[in-house]
Amino acid sequence: MQSEGGIMPDETPDPRRGKGDTRDLVSRREKTLHLSCLERAVYGGWDIPAPAAQAAPAFLMDVMNDPNMDTRTRVRAVEVMAALSRDRVDATVQLDRIYRLEDGTATERVEITADMPDGALEAVARSIAGVAPAEPPKPCRKPKRKF
Repeated sequence: MQSEGGIMPDETPDPRRGKGDTRDLVSRREKTLHLSCLERAVYGGWDIPAPAAQAAPAFLMDVMNDPNMDTRTRVRAVEVMAALSRDRVDATVQLDRIYRLEDGTATERVEITADMPDGALEAVARSIAGVAPAEPPKPCRKPKRKF
């Protein structure tokens, strides 16, 4: 008979039992395999279905907070979570650009000023004057061959 969560009552890992418990080993192995699949999907740029993408952060948090998981696996879960966040931000930026292009508005904001105040021109001139011209690169000598 299964409980509400779909797990048998005696299958839930008990942190007090320690890392050597066989039920804990099975649970850890399953989590590690799921993490590996999620890593491949995220780093490979796969199209992750919406329900899986919504469940992924909760699963990663579970792996990160599991005291029975080894440190390496917990760090991998943190890295995948960071990659997921980065990918979401990148996708949001690209989507914003697409909407701007479709609306005919600028995708980048660049301001060109025709007049610069004298103080700004003097500051630029001082910053350029302090930089020494770069020396041309020296030619590389070929190493001597040993006979």
